[in-house]
Amino acid sequence: MFSSSILVVAHPDDEILWFSSIVDKVDEILFCFCDYPALPALGAGRKKVVAEYPLNNLTSLDIEESGSFSGADWNNPAESPSGMAITQGKEISERYQRNYHLLEELLAEKLRGYRNVFTHNPWGEYGHEDHVQVYRAVGKLRQRHAFRLWFSNYSSNRSAKLMFRHISGFDTEYVSLQTNPALAQEIASLYKKHGCWTWYIDYRWFDEECFIQDDSSDETEKGYGHLFPINMLKTDFPTKPGKEPGRLSLAGEKIRRKLKRRFFTQNSG
Repeated sequence: MFSSSILVVAHPDDEILWFSSIVDKVDEILFCFCDYPALPALGAGRKKVVAEYPLNNLTSLDIEESGSFSGADWNNPAESPSGMAITQGKEISERYQRNYHLLEELLAEKLRGYRNVFTHNPWGEYGHEDHVQVYRAVGKLRQRHAFRLWFSNYSSNRSAKLMFRHISGFDTEYVSLQTNPALAQEIASLYKKHGCWTWYIDYRWFDEECFIQDDSSDETEKGYGHLFPINMLKTDFPTKPGKEPGRLSLAGEKIRRKLKRRFFTQNSG
């Protein structure tokens, strides 16, 4: 599964949150998004992390984020050709759709020749609209380039409804691997140092994570399934668009103040 392999993630830090067991095993790690115009410090910090990264297999598409997070209704998740249906803001929805077409165009060339591609799962791990979009773009190219597509086994209270929609009647084999908390903490410290860590400060990694080979071409409906282990997270991110979560995830103080006005409330500690 690591022969001629690439890991495609939406944002810097996704690679160690959901794929720590494979970051040092794949041939290449590809970031899709970097800059976020509303938060210039975020992109600047990510570039500093890349410059100090302990692995030398990084590349980036350098696409600007659309700002889609919390733009979908996760209580009643609706999918779209570009990923999720964004109901919070027409401008964000348009940027989100443009990003999908750009992803598909750039990934069509980038993934050529790879045998194994790892990426986000169809429900976006804990429920991030960009993660779903990246999965959708990679999945669209799977048959064209004939690579094996592997996705992660993380989910949360926020994304569970969409997850169960995708795994209804699911029957597959999976591979379980030990996570690499030591390497993950080392890399996480770089993100925190440069103020661009986008997850909980005190997060603890699971002992194992699974990778499921995508076989979405099999349309056979079954009344039963063979489920894989799920790494279930409890988050306090909103399920309705436009709502604010109860806890801040970013470490940088400047980003804290800006996000407080946009998506997050102050860290309760």
